[in-house]
Amino acid sequence: MKKILMFSAFVLAAAGAFANDPSEVSEKVLKAFRETFTEASQVSWQESNDNYAVRFMQKEVRYIVYYSKEGVITHSMRFYQPGLLPVNILKEIKNSYKNKSPYGVTEITNNGEVAYFVKMEDAKYWYTVKFSAYGNSELYEKFKKQQ
Repeated sequence: MKKILMFSAFVLAAAGAFANDPSEVSEKVLKAFRETFTEASQVSWQESNDNYAVRFMQKEVRYIVYYSKEGVITHSMRFYQPGLLPVNILKEIKNSYKNKSPYGVTEITNNGEVAYFVKMEDAKYWYTVKFSAYGNSELYEKFKKQQ
């Protein structure tokens, strides 16, 4: 979780320091983006020395996608409601986490691997459960609610 929090903090902190003008994004990257994400809205670009980051909405999902200068996606984050999870993970939540209510998902894709961090809660705790693409899960973090 520390890596994800550090990565997220870096993304948020760096966003203000990068260019936000799509005219500064290379045509190769813009073309790759437009071909892949045809229904993107609320698009915002940032540039760093070695990549571009684009934040946008597509349907009900919020995205942060990173492109190399050559227009190749290097990694991404998606944020959405649990009902959009793959069926095998929804089934695992229903079977193994019956007494917990899922309320949010952060999906991280990096180096060809996908991990789903599902936020859940019950009366006493908030949980983050990490799922692999195969539906394997592990408790990632647990916080006690203040009563």
